[in-house]
Amino acid sequence: MNPRVPPKALISIGTNSTRLLVLDGAQTLAAESRGTRLGTGLQQTGRLDPDARERTLAAIADYMRGVRGHRATIACIATSAMRRAADGDDFTAAVTALTGVEPHILSGDEEATYSFLGATQTAGGNEPVAVLDVGGGSTELAIDVPATAQARGSVAYTCSVEVGAVRLAERHPLLLGGRALAPAERTEVLAAARADAAAILEPFASAPRPSQLIVVGGSAFTAAAMVAKAPLRDGVTMNPEQRAHLLDDLLARDLDARKALPFIRPQRADILPAGIAIIDEACRILAVPTVIVSVDDLLAGYLASKAYGASAVIRR
Repeated sequence: MNPRVPPKALISIGTNSTRLLVLDGAQTLAAESRGTRLGTGLQQTGRLDPDARERTLAAIADYMRGVRGHRATIACIATSAMRRAADGDDFTAAVTALTGVEPHILSGDEEATYSFLGATQTAGGNEPVAVLDVGGGSTELAIDVPATAQARGSVAYTCSVEVGAVRLAERHPLLLGGRALAPAERTEVLAAARADAAAILEPFASAPRPSQLIVVGGSAFTAAAMVAKAPLRDGVTMNPEQRAHLLDDLLARDLDARKALPFIRPQRADILPAGIAIIDEACRILAVPTVIVSVDDLLAGYLASKAYGASAVIRR
């Protein structure tokens, strides 16, 4: 008799959120996300904020109790904040002590690849598809024919740029919800933020033209649930008019009023307008106005990869 394959767990340390996904075959045993905001102030100081560091480590410690309870293998990945932090080695050592495995700090191209492979696991067709992953600190784009990419485990086109919802919002503080904005202010701050995002997203202009655009990441997940007025589900679409209405509504409210809205994630209420603005600019550059939201993303792609099997360990 073959021994039972243990469940697979993955902790992802992002600029805005620290997440856990535990799968037993196709069954999801745990899926959690906490807004630890590890990237707080990072673009100004180049170093990890001490409070953000402790918030993130506390979330990981809690997650590890669940991982042990599921008797799962565990791996850990980190993204933009850890790519940029000058004191990342010290934090890496602290994470390793908690998890028993050194976090794999993904390159931008790796992040784009695993996001694509996660989001297109069940996609069909022979046309190239784009997957846009708007994170807190960076934004990734990957384009390929899904079946071809899944078969070879790599993606023909990947690009990562240094703008995300946290970074763009910090550069345009009026987006954050310190106060409700009047209509003229909303127009002005959005124009400035869009121009800023567009300049950084400019490399996407040379990407192959996709037949459709799938978006993943916390900004996309939250916006889709708010547009649909229902808990997030796979395949929700968002057109430009829906995104524009949501943006205007958010900027017309202060942060407390945003957090009271249905289906919003409180951890994302301050940076959501910036995330939507990035989605909008990517849509404009790629000439694909309507996006499709996938609930499977970076974590699902990495859990299914050879890289997971090579790095995962069991913590008893």
